Amino acid sequence: MKKSMYTRTALVSLLTLCSFSSFAADFPDESMKEIKKQESTKTSGKVEVMKTSNKKLKEKMDRICNADPRKKAEELKKKEELRLAAEQKKKEEIRLANEKKAKLIEDSKAKALNAKNSNIEKGKVSKTKRSKTKNAKVEAKDVKKDIKVVNKNTEEKGKASPVVSVGGVDIIDTNQGQSNLRITFGGVVDAQGYGKAGPSGADYKRYNVMPNRSTEYYNATPDITRGANPIFYEGIGNIGDYSNDMGMIADAILHLRAENKNEDLGLLYGADVQFHVPVTEGKGASQGVYAAKGRSAHVFVNSKYGDVKLGYQFGPEALMRLDATRIATVDGAADSDWFRKVNLEGSAASFPFYVTPRLYTESFSSESEKFSFRMAGKYNKGVMTTLPFRVAYYSPNYMGARFGISYSPRYDSGLFTVKETVSEDKGGKIEHKETIKHVGPDYEHIVSAGASYEYDFDKHNIKVKTSAVGEYGFPKQPSKDKHLYKEFVEYNDLMGVNFGVSADYKINEDQGVKFAASFAYLGKSGQPKGIKKLIGDTYTEIDSKDATDGKRVEGLKAQFGKDSIDTMYWTVGAGYQHENIYTSLTYFGSRMNDKDMLHDGALGVQYDLSPACSKSKFVPYAALHYFMTNETGKLKDESDADVPSNQGILLLTGVKFSF
Repeated sequence: MKKSMYTRTALVSLLTLCSFSSFAADFPDESMKEIKKQESTKTSGKVEVMKTSNKKLKEKMDRICNADPRKKAEELKKKEELRLAAEQKKKEEIRLANEKKAKLIEDSKAKALNAKNSNIEKGKVSKTKRSKTKNAKVEAKDVKKDIKVVNKNTEEKGKASPVVSVGGVDIIDTNQGQSNLRITFGGVVDAQGYGKAGPSGADYKRYNVMPNRSTEYYNATPDITRGANPIFYEGIGNIGDYSNDMGMIADAILHLRAENKNEDLGLLYGADVQFHVPVTEGKGASQGVYAAKGRSAHVFVNSKYGDVKLGYQFGPEALMRLDATRIATVDGAADSDWFRKVNLEGSAASFPFYVTPRLYTESFSSESEKFSFRMAGKYNKGVMTTLPFRVAYYSPNYMGARFGISYSPRYDSGLFTVKETVSEDKGGKIEHKETIKHVGPDYEHIVSAGASYEYDFDKHNIKVKTSAVGEYGFPKQPSKDKHLYKEFVEYNDLMGVNFGVSADYKINEDQGVKFAASFAYLGKSGQPKGIKKLIGDTYTEIDSKDATDGKRVEGLKAQFGKDSIDTMYWTVGAGYQHENIYTSLTYFGSRMNDKDMLHDGALGVQYDLSPACSKSKFVPYAALHYFMTNETGKLKDESDADVPSNQGILLLTGVKFSF
């Protein structure tokens, strides 16, 4: 019964299939195309999965049938990237391991080679020159054969390994790989012309003389001369030539900086060198320098914790100093070399004025201090190119505040000594003997420090900055054991502070106004307090009763004694900028020794011809100085008259190019 039922069912299905086939065959071509089109449209959408009671099977079929091809491609891409990254990491680990292994092998083989070479040297027998040449050729040939690449697991195909084996010894080629070394070359070239004018008359001839002609200032006896300039009483005379009312100079300072960085440690390190090149009768010509000489050289390490510098350099007392000269035009303030073109050497050629707004050590190194001015000009000492050795630290900027500190063990002692030839009559026979005098302060253990704070009032477009710098040191004392000097001049301690403030107001994008002022107190820095002579094996201080040098002691006490005035100076200035034009007006005043005063007012203007974004600057400028001196003068002229005031104007024009 069941079999007949199954048979009937099968026959019915077969007949139905045949009927459908014949029915489809009777359809026209267009209808069939429409059906196929509908079928293709349905398949492009979500495919309906066959009904089944197995839920897991249904979900799996749904994922297979309805998977997005883009997602599939992205998944495959991610898998491939992960696989490549894993392979790259594995290669890097292998490379580092090989390099470490090669270094260990190199160290061990280098030790073995050194031992082998020492043994060979001990047992080596003398041979002829021909045999040595032959052996050297054979050895060179063998070395070439032995050169091979050790690290074959390189990261990139075709890249040479940094480790090679030469003569059985592994050597690392340090020239391979990337380098962050950066070398910067820059500098400043200043070409300048000047003209000056002053009062006329017989009284002012003394301010317009040739070098070594200041003895014509007055008719004075040797005793008076000794009292007027107690340190350099012999051969008293002017150093500079002030007879020309017009002149031209050109100078250059070249700057070379090499730096590298370690990004892992966050360090920037390198070296900084400056060269002074006096092209014509400029800054260096006063000391007989007509070729490039090193001005400063130091190494540095910078990090987020601050900057450390070690070498011959200026300290915080110079780099962090703030005064009116910071807002002046080119040569439009007292910190320029304007004083070299007018006679400020005084009636006794002792340079009694403090001519620049700098503390003592900076003034000394720039030859604007009375002692260094003479040592450079008269004795050709390399003062300007001999900065003291310093170690310095500068903190990072924290909320506008920053500080710096430095230490210098000493100056070069050769800057403070002079050699003189002394003639002695011994029994009718004249003997010439060279003696050495220690005439300068020669400060030691110099500590300098500075602190600054800057605040920006954004709402009012005003920036305010304050600064305080100072220095302290001890003068060199004569040695009890080594008697190197026939004469030794004692000096007061080094001490000085400078306080400054500035304000910058920005009117708009094209206009701005600047103000600055400062005050400095230097005590008796650089002032002598006594003269000692070597008598036997002891340095004995000279008193005023001495028959030969008593007048020197009297003059020294009159100028630098207890009643003398401590050195101080002050500055004030303002500047205005309109687009590329900048003008400034500054004033500098100083007082030192026995109330010798100097006043200098300067008006300057400059125009920047370089583009706004250019690193180099090409600046034509002009500056007009009006100066006036008031010298007390312990020395009277032949008519017993006081020293007349020196005054005049100085016009400086030129072009300054910095790159």
